[in-house]
Amino acid sequence: MKQAAILIGVLIFWGFTVGEGSTQEKPKTETREQSTPAAMIPSGEIRMGGIIIAIDPDRQKVLIQQYNVREERIITLNFDKEETGRISSLRKGDAVNAWVKGDTIIKIEKIPDSVWEEKRKEGK
Repeated sequence: MKQAAILIGVLIFWGFTVGEGSTQEKPKTETREQSTPAAMIPSGEIRMGGIIIAIDPDRQKVLIQQYNVREERIITLNFDKEETGRISSLRKGDAVNAWVKGDTIIKIEKIPDSVWEEKRKEGK
C-alpha cells in the first residue's frame, strides 16, 4: 500500500512537471514601441507631398491634402520665416513637396504642372 501511494505521488509530480514543459507558449504580441524600428521614427525634418487646398498669407499658413493608400488627411502647416516669400508663388490646387520640421515648412517646391498632369492621366 505504501508503495502504491509513493507511485501515485511520483506520477502526479511527474505529470505536473512534464505537463508544464510540453504545453506550447503563447506567442508574445509585440507592442507598438517594440515593432517600430528607430529608423522609422522621424527625427528632424521630413518630406511630405500633397495638394494645396487653402493658403492664408496673412497668418502664413497652408493646408495640404495628402492621399495615402489607406487614408486621406489634411495637414495645416506654418511657413518658416525664410520661406514666407514663396507664398505668393503658390496657389490653390498646386501639387507640392514640402520639407517639414514639426509643423513648420522649412522648404517647399512646387511640382511642375506638366509632371502633375502626366501623373494624373496615368492614375498615379
